[in-house]
Amino acid sequence: MALLTLESLLPDCLGRVEEALPPAGPTFWSLTGEVYPAMVDGIFEASLITGVVQLVSQQVTLAAGTTWFSLQASGTGYAGNPSVPVGIVAPLRMKAPYGIRKTSLSGLDQMNPGWQQMAAGPQIIGWGPLGVSGFFIWPQLEYEQEVVMDFICCPINTPRPYSGNETILLQDEFADLLSKYAAAQLRAKEGTSEAEEAATVFEAYLAEVKDLSLFQQRIDSLVFSAAYGAKSTVNPRTAV
Repeated sequence: MALLTLESLLPDCLGRVEEALPPAGPTFWSLTGEVYPAMVDGIFEASLITGVVQLVSQQVTLAAGTTWFSLQASGTGYAGNPSVPVGIVAPLRMKAPYGIRKTSLSGLDQMNPGWQQMAAGPQIIGWGPLGVSGFFIWPQLEYEQEVVMDFICCPINTPRPYSGNETILLQDEFADLLSKYAAAQLRAKEGTSEAEEAATVFEAYLAEVKDLSLFQQRIDSLVFSAAYGAKSTVNPRTAV
């Protein structure tokens, strides 16, 4: 797989908006203020829809007597703030030597309305994400315990302005999509017929990303399947 950078997408992206490559161009669009940021926006959107930029098998220590855990440095509003790598966007999976069910707040409230009053135990029965800021477990743990978690992480952690040397942590099949997204966002600013055509291109982008998301879902469902040698005690990877 070839190493993709923002700069490597410039010929395709600028060609779609009829702009020259540096140093002659672009003339209408700002390279660092508009073109590169539009590419990065496309990378983030593709990553969140497909879930392909993942940080896997990270050991996370969960404190005893805690239900809510923050993934943000501040941890505001949460009792637990486990140490996780910089750039975490959302939790995907939690694994332990025993099975842990992935659920949601609404699903758990419907299944067991009094779950928050349940006494602390030696094992986690279920867990669920809280948007992109944290997660919860049920029940609370009697003692501190380590689990293994997978996350969606930021595909690019570099702050603006972008230099163009930022590495794109996506497969080659995303290259055309990212140029398409960036060009659509730039053309949308022009208004009139350009904006209408940009909307059509953006819809095509979303349709292709959806196809890649279904492909990723198929991959995830096979990783820990019995056919691929997983033990019965290993909880399956649950698709987002």
